[in-house]
Amino acid sequence: MTHMRRNSTTDDFQINRNESWMHSQSFWVVYIIGLLLFKLIISIVFPDYQYGWLVVTVIHAIITWFAFHWQKGIPFDLSDQGKYNRLTLWEQIDKGQQYTPTRKFLTLVPIFLFMITLHSNGILGAPFYLNALASFIVVLSKMPRMDRVRLFGINKY
Repeated sequence: MTHMRRNSTTDDFQINRNESWMHSQSFWVVYIIGLLLFKLIISIVFPDYQYGWLVVTVIHAIITWFAFHWQKGIPFDLSDQGKYNRLTLWEQIDKGQQYTPTRKFLTLVPIFLFMITLHSNGILGAPFYLNALASFIVVLSKMPRMDRVRLFGINKY
């Protein structure tokens, strides 16, 4: 499945290479395997550490929030003539269309990580609050009402 955008100067279709790689189900499988491998590495390095899933959830939240909701533009492709300079990667996915399979998958991953962490660590104490805060921020950033919203003008330019 290829997602294309129309170039305003020509009738040719161009692929937005910044986000087109996310649409394949192969990427989704690799994404999940990467998360599981990260959890396995934490379990091997710290065998008695009971908060492995919490570490996975928080680090996943930090990385994906920065990658999807902070960085703007297309870092390696200059052929777009600045068309995407003010859009984050999340806003570029599927040309901003909401509720596509890719967006649903990328929204469900932090929700499932939250539930797995909740199951493994319970609802008491600081781990729960850290899990909830990290998951809430990432999921809230993906909601349609937050599309192209810059809170307090942060990251506006």
